[in-house]
Amino acid sequence: MIDIDTLFFVVVGRGKANAILRKARECGAAGGTIFLGEGTVQNSLAEKLGITEIHKEIIMIPGSDELCNKLHETLNKEFMFSKRNKGITFSIPFKSWPLKDERIDNEKASPYYCIMTIVDRGRSKDCIKAARAAGARGGTLIHGRGAGVPTDFYFPLIIEPQKDIVMIIAPGDKVVPIRERIFFDLELGKAGNGIIFALPVSRAGGLIEGISEPSPESKPEEGSKSGSQAGPESNREEGSKSSSEPSPETSSEQSKEVTS
Repeated sequence: MIDIDTLFFVVVGRGKANAILRKARECGAAGGTIFLGEGTVQNSLAEKLGITEIHKEIIMIPGSDELCNKLHETLNKEFMFSKRNKGITFSIPFKSWPLKDERIDNEKASPYYCIMTIVDRGRSKDCIKAARAAGARGGTLIHGRGAGVPTDFYFPLIIEPQKDIVMIIAPGDKVVPIRERIFFDLELGKAGNGIIFALPVSRAGGLIEGISEPSPESKPEEGSKSGSQAGPESNREEGSKSSSEPSPETSSEQSKEVTS
């Protein structure tokens, strides 16, 4: 019997899941489950070209805390998840919680949370848009089907509702704004519109927060170079300005000539 304390997740580009699963088995994992998903692109040029989704694979591996820690160390080093666009790893505790009304201690709170939103097919873009407006960097989309809800019968054909599952990894200080923005923008308070919940992340890897390329105006090197190149010209301009402006002595002489 497998001792399941944690669910270990890996999100990578399409075609890399099998190699990761083989490496995980070398670390002691009994197996895993692979889901097909789509990552979102946050690029103005890509959005204009209609390239707003990237094919992804999500690997879920159950295991003990010791195994998941070993997977974090081994896979992050082997597949270089610390580099940009290589993939991410995170773990979600899989434990029973006591039936008590206990407040979460801020010191013990998780640094990251996994926000899961389940909506009807086609509303995932609205969900990602609302999440980005609240500070999220993006998310991963998984297609699914609804179950346990009334279905429409058309002769012998049974139509089940198609669903989109949006998975967002967000810092702890942004979880509440993101969750509330999605809840109100997608009107999840109404019956049948969807559900949203957040799960604590015990450990994460490959997450790059707050990285943005500096604009040309903010680069000090270019500014210093341009300042050094424009030095003689600016000195000439200052010299011409100073020469064009009358000195106090000449102005006083001119005033004397005028008065005389």
